[in-house]
Amino acid sequence: MHWIIQNAMLSEPGVRELAERLPRLGIPHSFHDLGDDWKLVPEANLVGNVIVIGAYAIRYEARRKGWVPGLLEVEHDHLAYVRHWGDAMLNAAASVWRFADVPLSFLPERFFCRPAEDNKLWKAGPTRRDEFLEWHAQVRSLWDDPEVESSILPDTHIVIGPLREIVEEHRFWIVGGRVVTNSLYKRGQRVIYENHSDADVVAFAETIAAHPWQPQRAYALDISVGPKRELHVIEVNNLGSAGLYAANVQKLVDAIEQMEY
Repeated sequence: MHWIIQNAMLSEPGVRELAERLPRLGIPHSFHDLGDDWKLVPEANLVGNVIVIGAYAIRYEARRKGWVPGLLEVEHDHLAYVRHWGDAMLNAAASVWRFADVPLSFLPERFFCRPAEDNKLWKAGPTRRDEFLEWHAQVRSLWDDPEVESSILPDTHIVIGPLREIVEEHRFWIVGGRVVTNSLYKRGQRVIYENHSDADVVAFAETIAAHPWQPQRAYALDISVGPKRELHVIEVNNLGSAGLYAANVQKLVDAIEQMEY
């Protein structure tokens, strides 16, 4: 398989390790920039299986070229995860609204919000009511300007829910229904990369990986640990666009290479 790596991703430690390891393993690979037209520079015309490691927007090039497995895109929304994984989701109790229909007068002083779909239209996280109202009004004003094309539309769906306390955040890489490698990436507000997760966190991730419904053949699974060791799924990310943190890159490469496409 040929591995394409976007140069901009090399600032992430795990991706940098991947870039250094591929030549030692004798695996075909190349490095590219992503142009303003979302095409690779230099262009890559490849035959056979190609995996893409890059920013979310690189999916357009992977689609255009028809590469398999490409970016390993996850194309499900919040409601799909809650429907299948239920209370295992951290924000299972959150509400989903059309952006145009958010009940502004009923918003609490602080809350969590994110796009309902995995489209990275804005950064998920906690927000204050006054900040949200100002931003919401700015977005709505764009809809009245015929010369502006807003990425957030009236029908864009938004998840709004209560804030949940998180003590630790872990990322697991799921390939073919099993946990391949993992990394602690946040403790409290401190970013910390360790190739270690406690046994209960690993067991929870394995339960999700073994669930009959899976969002993709390979993906990155983010898990939260609460103050009382409550375990939940924060979100799922495209494997090709997710930081590798302190993952065991060798194990991940081996798992991806051994998959049948």
